[in-house]
Amino acid sequence: MSDKTETIMTTRPYDNTTRKTAQAETTRRIIEAAIALHAERGGMATTHADIAARSGVSVATVYKHFPSRESLLPHCMGAVAKDAPSLEPRQLLAIQGTAERIAALVRALHERYRYFHPWTRWTARDAASLPLLAEAARTAQQETEAMIRAVLESCAGAPLSAETLTLAYVLLGYPAWQRLDADLSDPERVGRAIEQVVTLLIPKANA
Repeated sequence: MSDKTETIMTTRPYDNTTRKTAQAETTRRIIEAAIALHAERGGMATTHADIAARSGVSVATVYKHFPSRESLLPHCMGAVAKDAPSLEPRQLLAIQGTAERIAALVRALHERYRYFHPWTRWTARDAASLPLLAEAARTAQQETEAMIRAVLESCAGAPLSAETLTLAYVLLGYPAWQRLDADLSDPERVGRAIEQVVTLLIPKANA
């Protein structure tokens, strides 16, 4: 056997584990930097150059991993949502007592709003330019309203009118929480205020 043949046969397979690990770390840093910047100024006001500076990589590297805002946004949204407070309709429906169930609903919603607030506050401005963000916001609103309806109708023991549901959606929505949180600066006061008004919408609770 020639030396050349022996060299070929004994050459170890290429191990790209180190390279993959480095790429994964770079991706993580880019996503974390983008998430922080989106919280500070919103997605549309954040450039790839901003992300590069914050994450400590080159602008070209950011573009290599994520060529556009649209390609980066799902990763940021997924990472943020992963640590969000849970919102389980079945757990809420299992709570006994109208007042207790409404209080739990308000508390669960407000915890979610508070967690997502650094990013949600920019949604109205950015959604027109980021269809994926607009779609995610619509889906979240639909799911939230479906849960509100289920919980409140379980308290009432009957379907609620369209007018009552619309009022409930407004009172229990993010904009109402945002305004009250800014004005009252006390999560407990905000929660109590909403609980009291929402309870008035439920016929069974006021019988």
